[in-house]
Amino acid sequence: MARAYTYLRNLSIVLVALLIPPMCHAGPITLENDRVLLDVDPTTGVFARVLDKASKLSLEPPQWMADNFRLVLLTPDKTTATILGKDQKLSDHSVDGNRLVLHWDGPLKDTGGGEHDLSIRMGITATGSSLEFRPHVVNNTRFKVQEVWYPLIGGLTDFAPDASAWVPISTPWEKPVKLPFESAAFQYPGHMIMSFACVSSKSLGKCIYFASHDDIARYKVYHLMEVGDKEDKDVFLSIHHSPFTPPGKTFEGSPVVLSFVEGDWRAAGQVYRKWFVDTFGIAPISQDWIRRQSFFLFTMFMLPEGTINYTFKDIPKWARAAKDCGINAVQISGWQVGGHDNGYPYYIPDPRLGTWKDLEDGIRACHKMGVKVFFFVNYQPMMVESNWYKNELHKYREMTADGGHTWMAGWGMGTLSARMGHPKLMTWADLSFPQFRKIIVDQFSKLAEIGGDGVHVDKMFPAGLCYNPDIPMSPDTSTWEGSMILTREIMAECRKHNPNWAMSFECNWDRMLQFGGATWWVGNQLITRKIFPENAETLGLYQAYDYLGVNNAVRNGHAVMVAPMNFCRGLDWPPFAGLARYIKEVKRIRDTLQDAVFYGEVLGQAGVKLTGEMAAGVEYNVFRNRDTGRGVCILTNSGREAQKQTIASFEDNSSGRVRIHTPFGKTYIVKLPAAVEIPGERIVFVEEIGGER
Repeated sequence: MARAYTYLRNLSIVLVALLIPPMCHAGPITLENDRVLLDVDPTTGVFARVLDKASKLSLEPPQWMADNFRLVLLTPDKTTATILGKDQKLSDHSVDGNRLVLHWDGPLKDTGGGEHDLSIRMGITATGSSLEFRPHVVNNTRFKVQEVWYPLIGGLTDFAPDASAWVPISTPWEKPVKLPFESAAFQYPGHMIMSFACVSSKSLGKCIYFASHDDIARYKVYHLMEVGDKEDKDVFLSIHHSPFTPPGKTFEGSPVVLSFVEGDWRAAGQVYRKWFVDTFGIAPISQDWIRRQSFFLFTMFMLPEGTINYTFKDIPKWARAAKDCGINAVQISGWQVGGHDNGYPYYIPDPRLGTWKDLEDGIRACHKMGVKVFFFVNYQPMMVESNWYKNELHKYREMTADGGHTWMAGWGMGTLSARMGHPKLMTWADLSFPQFRKIIVDQFSKLAEIGGDGVHVDKMFPAGLCYNPDIPMSPDTSTWEGSMILTREIMAECRKHNPNWAMSFECNWDRMLQFGGATWWVGNQLITRKIFPENAETLGLYQAYDYLGVNNAVRNGHAVMVAPMNFCRGLDWPPFAGLARYIKEVKRIRDTLQDAVFYGEVLGQAGVKLTGEMAAGVEYNVFRNRDTGRGVCILTNSGREAQKQTIASFEDNSSGRVRIHTPFGKTYIVKLPAAVEIPGERIVFVEEIGGER
């Protein structure tokens, strides 16, 4: 009887439900302006739709897949618990003009059913065609908040049939946004040169700009993720921070911006550039003498095993040979205790080379002949064999999660000991320790005091995360923000002695552009330069007769480090004589055209139209003067026989004149279209000088 009663009761409920009209569910929470709209689910707070009003393009993942944030907790026993934002109930929200604030007051449940005394507030602002997301997490648990993921934006698979994801790493990562997509993760700083990614479509002429506009130097990871099951999948964008926020503390995420932009990654890059310049600024080329050197001489005075190539008393003669080749800057390496890549962080003259006074006299001699002097140094490397390291410096080292070394190796630059597998071993310091920063600042300041014009900071590659328990900052911030603080301190102290003090860096991190525009061999910095023309990558030239090395470096807009006999000789080394004369000629022409070919925009294969097929061995690159808009095309020939290539026009200029510059040849003017002869293993500069623009 009871079972029959239950059946009839359930049946009546179903019949009533069918007869009564359904109640309308609450509509989405909406944030919008005249250009962009965001729909948020009122129950969970997931991001249901992002709409670009002008194009009617929308990012709208399947309803069951829509997401918002993710938290990962680290327990004392090193296990983790994951909290999915889409599984939480939205507690409250408020809309005030162009700003929406979502609240999840907690407790929040992890995927295993455990509850945690956490709350999260996410502010979202609509400005122009952009949405900015920024979370605030309050941790009242007993655990650390290891990771914070946000915003999880889906719907990318429906953006456009030809959509592709693009990420600025040394060799830019590009992949069609088509299933199966799998997943990809990119670290910034680290893998990524700049802190933005985009999804672009040629057919639409638009891209989705996705960037962390973070004014704090800290580690984060960009994600492009395939999400879903076998039947239904989508691709999502997100970033995650790794703050390791302890109990009782709060975490404020960086502003993450999503925007619809007309154009491709270059247009997205201009959005990033504007934010970057407004937030940090960029070292002006006019105030950065290192960046203005299209060629400079680099020599190791002493190798790490004690081989002496030059002493400080040799500086005047060594620098004079560079000056005679038209080179106005010299860099001294292996000048400090132990020689090149040895003894760090002892940045004081090795007595085998001379005294502070000898070094000062050498610098003064260089200045009298119009030559700048800068020094090869490092920030982080510490010699683990030194008593200084054993007694003190070990306290400042970077650590892995298990207390190990983030890096332990050495170089030796081809010396006998290194080739036998016994380089001087070093590990990395975490620059957030003020005690270690003072060691560096005091020594570099002494260089400025005796007349030094600057330093090149090599191997500037901090660990992404540092787990040293004594660091004064969070693990994701200490190594990065520490390097920012140290660089500011060095610039301030050294410019007290030398107002024109300058610095360059072996580093692909765009944040260093606020201090100097010259970088060293860290990958394809031409990608950076297309967004930041202030930047120039440095390439080395080590062997006699390497004419192609000169040509290729200049064609690509690089600064050229001249380091004869693998860093061990000057420009008066006899086998280098012919190449030295060629360098002088190429530099003379390049300096004449520097506002385009060294300081200007890099257009690559754009900017000119060529007639006919490319001649064998001929390559070219186009630059544009940022003030006049005039172009210069640099052509090189890697073959031994002369080749001809016809330039039909510079952009819309097909009837103007061009000036042809060739090393050791007369400069002459011809009218477009122009047939240009490129001698074997040589370089030619074609300068636009007339016609309508």
